[in-house]
Amino acid sequence: MKKTLLAGAMALSMGVASNASAISIDITAMVFGSTSAASGVADTDNLGTTFNGSFFNAPWTATTMAAFTTSGTWAGTSPQGSFSYNFTLSATEVAFGTFFDWSVNAGIPVLAIFDCGAGNPGDTCTGRGTPMQVGPFPGQAPAFNGVVSSVPVPAAVWLFGSGLLGLAGVARRRKAA
Repeated sequence: MKKTLLAGAMALSMGVASNASAISIDITAMVFGSTSAASGVADTDNLGTTFNGSFFNAPWTATTMAAFTTSGTWAGTSPQGSFSYNFTLSATEVAFGTFFDWSVNAGIPVLAIFDCGAGNPGDTCTGRGTPMQVGPFPGQAPAFNGVVSSVPVPAAVWLFGSGLLGLAGVARRRKAA
């Protein structure tokens, strides 16, 4: 029994650690009007992602990223100026605040909100961009689309794993006593 509990706890802790804190979305398109501007990965564990594609012959690069799973505000300053995005998320949405470099413009703050349904790997995400407040495209709201590539591990899994470890420890102490 002890070996089974310990093996189960170790399998849980080792098998799920890599995606414990993040949802990762492979962005299939960032679009201004009808012009595709970029594709890449939005991932809370992989800051500084380079996006592929170009917009008017200049590549996009994401230099910093913040992720939100609850409604709130993303505010700060960048080389483009001060910004403050207030946003409301539904239960199936996640938001990514990203500073993009494009052409000679550094630190363009872009907030993308993705609705990924159940959020399972392979689920399609539709994104709504919020109007850019500063930078070369003020008032423009890029549209985003993507696919979920990994999902967060529910807290219940971690609680279950720690409970199994605790039971294994109690069983070991009882045998030693």
